[in-house]
Amino acid sequence: MEQKGKSAVKELLENNILSISAYLKLLNGILNSFEARIVGEVSEVKISSVGHVYFSLKDKKDKSVLSCVIWNYDYKLCGVELKEGLEIVAKGIPDVYPPTGRLSFKAKTIQLMGEGELKKEYEKLKKKLEDEGLFDLDKKKEIPSFVKRVGIITSKQGAVISDFLNNLGRFGFQIKFIDSRVEGLEAVRDLLNSVKTMRKQDVDVLVIMRGGGSLESFLAFNNETLIREIASLPFPVIAAIGHDKDVPLLALVADKMVSTPTAAANLLNQSWQEAESELKAVEREIFNSFSSSLRNLEYKINNLFLKIKDKLEKVISLFKMIEFRIKTVIPKILENEINKTKDKLENIEKIINQNNPERNLKLGYCIANNKKGIIKSINDVKTEDIIDLKVYNGIINTQVKKIQKNEGKKP
Repeated sequence: MEQKGKSAVKELLENNILSISAYLKLLNGILNSFEARIVGEVSEVKISSVGHVYFSLKDKKDKSVLSCVIWNYDYKLCGVELKEGLEIVAKGIPDVYPPTGRLSFKAKTIQLMGEGELKKEYEKLKKKLEDEGLFDLDKKKEIPSFVKRVGIITSKQGAVISDFLNNLGRFGFQIKFIDSRVEGLEAVRDLLNSVKTMRKQDVDVLVIMRGGGSLESFLAFNNETLIREIASLPFPVIAAIGHDKDVPLLALVADKMVSTPTAAANLLNQSWQEAESELKAVEREIFNSFSSSLRNLEYKINNLFLKIKDKLEKVISLFKMIEFRIKTVIPKILENEINKTKDKLENIEKIINQNNPERNLKLGYCIANNKKGIIKSINDVKTEDIIDLKVYNGIINTQVKKIQKNEGKKP
């Protein structure tokens, strides 16, 4: 107790007369600050109807005896069956029970003393769980590919969590972390509460981690209650619990067991890394295929270009030949055709001139017309008709007085 607290208690005791109840309450308040771990040999074990266990611890050297009790829930968590003659380590506080005035040691945890006893209990529980089939491979849940939501239970102290997170790939993992003690039997309560809390979380997988240590330091991970809680989880569990020769039973019941936090991180990374590698391979395949297609297309374009070039050269050659012919041969042909046409036109002009009515009019001929047109026959006119006679230099308007028919000719 602190000096100030001691002085206050001393003053209270010197200046007051206390009832038994008040004194015991004060005494227990002081005794409760004396939490300790004590070692002794178990004797006089009695279990009450509600499961509380009353026993005594005896000092091997001088046979000193201390009455002890451990409540039902705590006793089950410890996973140790108390028997006379066992040497155990109990952690708890002294307490005076007011109805009887008896001093007892209220144990919170109990564990076996000595590597041999611990090993014996380890093998016993291992066989029990093994016989129940809790370690069977067909009961293991598969770790899903492309995990996103990761639950983590470990201590925030030390390098374990840092090693895990530093090796976890940048694949968008969503981490739900619960800080828990992981050392010795005292960690059982923390781990059990953490697992029960994680059960309610939306996670794809749970990773439980801690570093290496002795069999004694792994007591929490060999706890039957905790192991059964892990086995009943609806999602897979990865146990990254460092160990030497005795594999923690929690690791055996887990769906996947690895030795280090780094290995756990690599396991979660694996499907993402494989997908990334496959994606890169597909990317290379697409790129190579695209490059090949471009080369093929380039080859086809070059061939087509050469064909077009060949055709174009032929067209240009033909064009030049035609141009040459146009410049050399055609003008002569055109000239001949023009001359021929000119001669034909001149002949036609002569023929037209020779047959031109105007020419005949100058020779003394005339053209007779009436309202119906040119008079070609006597049948086209009758006496008293007015007709026009077109002569070389004018028109003569006259009246028909007489019509004389040529003998021997039809009208």
